[in-house]
Amino acid sequence: MRIQHKDFLVSLAFVLPALVLFILFVHFPFFSSLYYSFTQWDGITSPNFIGFDNYKRIFTEESLIQATKNTAYFLVATLLIGNPLFIGLALALNRPLRTRGLLRTVYYLPQIMSIVVMSMIWGAILQYDGIVNALLHGLGLDGWVRDWFGSRRTAMNAMILFNTWQSAGFGAIIVLAGLQAIPRDAYEAARIEGAAGWKSFRYITLPLLAPSITIINFLLLIGGLKYFEAPLILTNGGPGGSTMTISLLIYRIAFKYQTLGYATAAGVLFFVVIAICTLALLHFSRKKEVEY
Repeated sequence: MRIQHKDFLVSLAFVLPALVLFILFVHFPFFSSLYYSFTQWDGITSPNFIGFDNYKRIFTEESLIQATKNTAYFLVATLLIGNPLFIGLALALNRPLRTRGLLRTVYYLPQIMSIVVMSMIWGAILQYDGIVNALLHGLGLDGWVRDWFGSRRTAMNAMILFNTWQSAGFGAIIVLAGLQAIPRDAYEAARIEGAAGWKSFRYITLPLLAPSITIINFLLLIGGLKYFEAPLILTNGGPGGSTMTISLLIYRIAFKYQTLGYATAAGVLFFVVIAICTLALLHFSRKKEVEY
C-alpha cells in the first residue's frame, strides 16, 4: 500500500502543474465567460447583471444574422469543394511518380507558411491591378477583370478559393495516409471478383477511407466555423459585410465597440453551435465507416 501511495503522489506531482495551468487558462476563463455573458460590461468598469438581454439581442442583430449566413455558406462550400479535391490530390500523389516526394512537400508548404504572409500575397495577386487580372486582360477577357476581394459578388468566393488552396496539402496528406493504410489484399480480392477501376474505388477505397474523411471534415468544420485571420487581413469583413464571419464579428463587437458582455454571450452561443455541429458530423460520419 505504501508503494502504491508513493507512486500515486509521484504521478500527481508530475500531472499537477499541467492540471493547474489547464484549470487556470481554460476552465476558469470558460466559466467566467458564462457569468460575463449575462452582464453589460465594457472590460473596464464593473459588470452590470442584465439577465438574458444579451442572448435576446443576438437573435435580432442583423449583423450577426448576416455573419451566420456568410459562415454557413463558407463552410458548406469548403466541404463540398474540399473533399473531392483532397481525395483526388491524394490519389495522384499516391501514384509511383519519380517526383512524388517533391510534390508532396510543395503541396504541403502552404500549411506551414504564415497565414498573414499568404493572405498578403493572395491579396496582391487578386487585387484590381494584380496578376490574375493582368492575365485575363492579356487573354482578352476584360469582362472578367474585377477587384476580386473588393466586390460583394466575388469576395467570399475568392476567400473560399484561398482557404481551399491553403488547406489542400494538409487534407491530401491525411487522405494519403488513409490510402496507404488500406491492405493490398482488399484490392487483389476485388480483382479476382472482377471489380476494378471505378468499382474498386467505390466499394473498397471510399469505404475504407471513411475514417480519414471524417478527420478532414471535422477539421474543416472547426476551421470554417472559426475562420478569422484571412477575412481580417484581406477584407476586414467587407465589402458591405459580405465576408464577415462569426468569429470576426465577435472580435469586432468585443474590441471595437467595447461591448465585451454582449460579445461573450455571442461567443458562448457560438461554442454551443460548434459543439452541436461537431457531434452531428461525427455521428453521421461514423455510420459511413467500415472496418476491414
